Amino acid sequence: MTRLGAAVQKIDERIPGVDLPLMSVSQTKGVVRRSELTDAPQRAESLDAYKVCRKGDIVFNRMKIRSGAMGVAHEDGLITYHYEVMRPREGMDPRYIVHLMKSSWFTSELIARERGISAGGEHGGIRTTEVPFSVLRTIDVFLPKIDEQRIIADYLDRETARIDMLVDEQQHLVEMLHLRRRAVVDAVLSQGLDSEAVLFRTGSPWLPDLPVGWKAVRAKHVLSFGPANGVSPAPSDTDDLKSLSLGAIRNGRVIMGPEVTKFVDRSSLESTESLRLHPGDILLVRGNGNVDRVARAGLVGPEFAAEKYIYPDLLIRIRVNSSMLPEFFVWACNASPTRAQVRAQARTAVGTFKVAGGDIRSLLLPLPPVDEQRAIVAYLDKQTSKIDQLIAETERFIELAQERRGALLTAAVTGQIDVREAA
Repeated sequence: MTRLGAAVQKIDERIPGVDLPLMSVSQTKGVVRRSELTDAPQRAESLDAYKVCRKGDIVFNRMKIRSGAMGVAHEDGLITYHYEVMRPREGMDPRYIVHLMKSSWFTSELIARERGISAGGEHGGIRTTEVPFSVLRTIDVFLPKIDEQRIIADYLDRETARIDMLVDEQQHLVEMLHLRRRAVVDAVLSQGLDSEAVLFRTGSPWLPDLPVGWKAVRAKHVLSFGPANGVSPAPSDTDDLKSLSLGAIRNGRVIMGPEVTKFVDRSSLESTESLRLHPGDILLVRGNGNVDRVARAGLVGPEFAAEKYIYPDLLIRIRVNSSMLPEFFVWACNASPTRAQVRAQARTAVGTFKVAGGDIRSLLLPLPPVDEQRAIVAYLDKQTSKIDQLIAETERFIELAQERRGALLTAAVTGQIDVREAA
């Protein structure tokens, strides 16, 4: 073993006025032209501050190095200040160095040396981490001779490409399953369970056709309580009053657990009982940086009867009256027609999209008879649970494949397998 600095040197070359393509780094594609990754404008007003990378250089994002955002440049180009350039020294194969740096063994060495970068002023928290080259170069690594590096790199190029192709296929399957799930929900909420049901024109662009016997109603007509925003008291160091995070709303449910629970100071509240969540309550996301998450609804389940929770100010609570089942409201609120209404109403400030109580009350929802609502909820619960199980199994397969990739890289670059025999 020897230090990484013996294998590479940092390059900081800047040539004002040079005409070279603008490059970026993808976790899956390596170093490619930015035009292959985005349709955004390719050029800043001035490229004088951009760094030059040469063919064969190693380029990595110093704030995303742990996630594998690195690769070998296959042509000369320009990169922004977010990236670092390392040039292999004589007798070093850049492909081997990249595989080495992507291995789970090297990642553990990175984690031990990361430093935090704070943001948001003096009260800002840790936003991200980085490992500067001055630290990176001190990591002890395995450096076989150049001919062995090439053999290992050839083997890993081939094997990781197979794994990456398999992962891409499974990720595409997950996307298709999500589309299938959405199609099932949208079809039932617009046509009912009877495929031969007679439809009528509502006159609304959001819900243009509904089965005879249904209504298109504003949410305000089915509410018995709310919309009411929560509160966000200061955090507490004691296990006192429990509150939820935005992540508690998942797949139409409000979950509880350590990952979505935070403790807050009750002394700043006159009363906590009015904020307590009860089974049958519905929570909606009031604000989020992703507009598709805004107004996503989740049902508070029976487990909350025994656990006292309040909810934060970025969540909204409602209750429905007897004309609509709370389970049906959640399905309808999360369906595509309602999502389109939310996108049209949501307002953004400093990167956060928000809706107000009036926006929630004005949402147009389908309203079948209660007995039909009950049948639809049962059908959707059954059908989507099957799809959700397939999604979970596929995502687990992807996770295992990625773990296998990291383990393979580590085994190859640390000499645990003889790749000549495995070839």
